[in-house]
Amino acid sequence: MDEQRENSSPSLGRDSSSPAPSSTRSPAPRTRRSARSRNKQINYYPVISLSQSDSEEGPSGSRDMKSVNTGSQARNRLNHNPSNQSSQRLHLNSNTDPVSHAEKRIIYSSRGVQIFQLNFRSLDEFKDLKHAPFRRERNPIKYARRYMESMMTSREILHVDFDLHEMTAMLDLSSLHGCQYSPVSEVSISDQVIAVLSRHDVHRDFAKKISLLRELARLISNEAVIDTSAWLWEALTSKVRSKNQQSVKYCLIQLLTLQGAAGDGVLSASPAVVKQQLQIFLSCLPHASILYRRQHADIDAFIHTARNGHLSSSPSIIQAAQVTDSSSSFSVFGSIQVLNNMNTLLQNRELGGVVKRQLRTKVKSDFRLLKAWKGASNDVNVLAWSPDGTRFAAGATAQCDEGNMEYNRGNNLVIGDLTCNRLEEVPGHYIIRPPGRVASQRATSDNRLFMSVTAMQWFDDTLFTASYDNTVKLWIFSGNRITNYKTLPHESKVLVMARSNFQENLLATGAQSFRLWNIMESRDAPLMIESRRDLTPTCLAWGSTHETKHLLLAGMSERDDGLPHTCPAPNGFLTGWHVGEASITPTPFQPNSQNIFDIKWHPTLPRFATASTVGQSQVSRGTRSVVRVFEPLKWKSQTIEFECPALDINDITFCPMNSYYVTASCTNGVTYVWDYRKRDKVLLELPHGEPLNQLDELLEREQDDVGVRMALWGDEINQFYTGASDGIVKQWNILLSQEDALTKDIFGIEEEIMCGAFSNDKSNLLLGDAGGGIHILSTSTSSPHEGRDPNEDERKMQFRHAAQPPCDDHASDSESGLVAARKLLNSGKLKRHPIFGVGQGPHYDGPFAGWARPGNPDQPHLASLKPDVKMRQLDGPAPKDRIGLDEESRQLVEAHIQLARIRNQRRNEYKRKRTVDVIDLCSDDEDNQGPERRAQSQHIYIGDFIDIANLQCEVIDLTGDTDTDSEENPTTARVRSPCSESPKMGSLLEKLEAGLEEDFWWPDSGQVDPNFPQEA
Repeated sequence: MDEQRENSSPSLGRDSSSPAPSSTRSPAPRTRRSARSRNKQINYYPVISLSQSDSEEGPSGSRDMKSVNTGSQARNRLNHNPSNQSSQRLHLNSNTDPVSHAEKRIIYSSRGVQIFQLNFRSLDEFKDLKHAPFRRERNPIKYARRYMESMMTSREILHVDFDLHEMTAMLDLSSLHGCQYSPVSEVSISDQVIAVLSRHDVHRDFAKKISLLRELARLISNEAVIDTSAWLWEALTSKVRSKNQQSVKYCLIQLLTLQGAAGDGVLSASPAVVKQQLQIFLSCLPHASILYRRQHADIDAFIHTARNGHLSSSPSIIQAAQVTDSSSSFSVFGSIQVLNNMNTLLQNRELGGVVKRQLRTKVKSDFRLLKAWKGASNDVNVLAWSPDGTRFAAGATAQCDEGNMEYNRGNNLVIGDLTCNRLEEVPGHYIIRPPGRVASQRATSDNRLFMSVTAMQWFDDTLFTASYDNTVKLWIFSGNRITNYKTLPHESKVLVMARSNFQENLLATGAQSFRLWNIMESRDAPLMIESRRDLTPTCLAWGSTHETKHLLLAGMSERDDGLPHTCPAPNGFLTGWHVGEASITPTPFQPNSQNIFDIKWHPTLPRFATASTVGQSQVSRGTRSVVRVFEPLKWKSQTIEFECPALDINDITFCPMNSYYVTASCTNGVTYVWDYRKRDKVLLELPHGEPLNQLDELLEREQDDVGVRMALWGDEINQFYTGASDGIVKQWNILLSQEDALTKDIFGIEEEIMCGAFSNDKSNLLLGDAGGGIHILSTSTSSPHEGRDPNEDERKMQFRHAAQPPCDDHASDSESGLVAARKLLNSGKLKRHPIFGVGQGPHYDGPFAGWARPGNPDQPHLASLKPDVKMRQLDGPAPKDRIGLDEESRQLVEAHIQLARIRNQRRNEYKRKRTVDVIDLCSDDEDNQGPERRAQSQHIYIGDFIDIANLQCEVIDLTGDTDTDSEENPTTARVRSPCSESPKMGSLLEKLEAGLEEDFWWPDSGQVDPNFPQEA
């Protein structure tokens, strides 16, 4: 035994080059063996444990002992190699690792990232793995580049091979494409998959079929089904279906369409063929369920890799992690410790590590709610930051229409200061309320009618604000005081405004027309346009580079009273001007006749983009709006056109980091991304959730919803932020696929997000919502709340109201409603109709209902009522005689007439009249007496306890306040009147008694038989 053991390990215990003793050498060979043969081979690599070739025989004999010794020798050598020490420590947690001797090994390492590979047998070992991605690339450098570009989480799984069960399932599912194979035990499963998928022309629909089968299996699992085949046939053909059955039918129709048994949602094959296909689907469901961790893109990538013959025979997981140096410690999962806090990043930078990008990403993407306030006049729709990022301004809409002035309130413009945690009301944009308000409105509001703020910009220490009060105001800040130092008046509501980015003295505004202002001189000049149509300004934009600083662009929309307010007008106008030192030259562009939603300049290149309706352009089916890119220094026509499926576009943006990307945020809640290099299709669709507010069920979402109102870029290409009507601010990475583009939801509220603005350093994000709220998200590490989120009290800002103007005298008779109404009636502006009440008089001078009159809404008095509105007026022919009214409208008009008749009917109109309206109980005048009334009723109401015969001339003094007790009989004596001896007293008492009777005459009940009609 000792001799055998010695022969089994000749290289142990002595020099391998020395000859062995002759007693231990076999006598058969006559030639001496080489030193290489005698030293035996050393395995420099770890022993490979093949998961599919386990030996049926246990270890025995010297052969197994040799293997163990040589394996130990190899491991001893590896232990002396520093580069392999980390791989020896990369073990899964023993509690979660069912694979014996499973080790991670580094396949790529750099100062910022390391890529690991871990072999496994089955995906069932990873219970928490929800999604197992499969990538086509095999180069570790590409994995590292993908990880660094996407800035994924620290322990990101980049790639997971298909295990044995999944590859077997793929072979079984290949029968859907008519691929037949025979299992060969001598050939590995991966080679069989490569052979089958390479031999047959597998269409791209194969991955889609598998995805549909996985979804179908999930839906069936939600039902208690006994006969699955019959249930599927019923779900496919039945007219009454539950929501789950509708989803099942959709999957089946899609599968049958891919199999050629259906088309356009309708079955095209015979029932026998369809049932045969259903049986095939049922047989494939168990195999498709095995692939529940894979998505459509993963299956498609697997098929592509298999057809190229690159499948791995030993499945593995590719994982990436951020590192600082080679001595980083590892977590229980085997990944390198994450640089998850600011202190670690700063420390690594001090030690010479390259963490600039990681540090910038960490600082600029970790937003937390810092401050919040609610109380603006209405929707907060415009925001602006001061250049130093310490102050901000917020402008809101206001209820300033004629019909809802009672809801008008202040705080349409507020200024915030982060250094002193204060908000201040700036009541600069208002007009005097129109006269003639009712007392309830005067008692609850002041004389100011606050108007909507439509635009604002902040340059240096000057804030520009535009409003519906027909002005643009300029505000300056001196210490803690805000002063309006200049007001630029306009002829109508100011809709848009833009100050030059390079010439601080130039300001362009759009009201009823476009004007260019010299701010220092408060002097303006009109900007002429070629179009003669009735247009409304929608946007203004100055050039953003030195090459385009003299170019001013304007977009307009045509007024179209024939369209509902939910649909954008199809026509408009695009124009531009070259603003020189001595002249202004119009600069036309083509095409230019569409409704322009938005205009944006590229931040660094001499190009701009417009969002507009389609107009007369030839576009693909389903295109309802377009984004056009112009290069004005080269051509006056568009250079690129992107087709958008949305009806209306809110905002468009250029990616500042990569000029190839353009985005459009739309009212349907989706932001579309295009790539110049693939301009024929949408690159990404970035959707938001359902809106918070209730929408009109008769309209599409994009007709009734505000959609995505915020679209901003951070400092990195993976930092694209959108906010919409679902109340969520989302961060996107447009370099990733459609499924992975959403990075995270960074903030959510219970109000629609209407606008957003970054401070110049991108450290603070200001949001405005539809409930009059302002929210400040911050990434600043210098706040006093570092390390924790501020509580509700710490988020509040001190609000300082503006001083109230002197109130008018609400009790003044000159301003009372009665006096105002009397003046209007006497002047003829109003008149009283006997049936319909008060309405327009012959001298009526406004206000007029502009919506009910065609033509220019600013001059509605020049136009008559629209025919459909005129037919619904109360005064005029009987509703039944009005031509053009349908039955429902006729009934509605009749109901309004009846209601007006009831409301305006004069009181006591049908009461029996007297010649003398009032009986003066305290008068001695005997001449002013009315006619004698009917005979007294037999019912005596005032003489039940008084003997009228004994009263003589006594009367009741209704005005006396004496407390003297009478000495006479209380049943016959009352307070005496000076006229007690009058001979006419009896007659007066009779008239008094008659006056106290009921007002309406009716016969006594004893004289009328209710069961028989009275004979004529």
